[in-house]
Amino acid sequence: MGDPSYEAEHEQQSETDYLREIERLARAVVEEAGSEGWLAFDPDDESSPTPLQRSVNELARSLRFTHFEDDGCLDHGF
Repeated sequence: MGDPSYEAEHEQQSETDYLREIERLARAVVEEAGSEGWLAFDPDDESSPTPLQRSVNELARSLRFTHFEDDGCLDHGF
């Protein structure tokens, strides 16, 4: 069972706000992986020894290279 105050706060989020929060958290995970020195954007990089590291690397590639209209990423013409 989770924290009731956290759950109550997030029950009132719109879908868009929820997705923005998920992206914010994903970016924080990727940033921490980078600061630990093992983040790799190259999909052919076999140096990630654990499933978690491979998953975080895939998450990082998705955040960097996949964009949608209105995602707020001005660098990609949206």
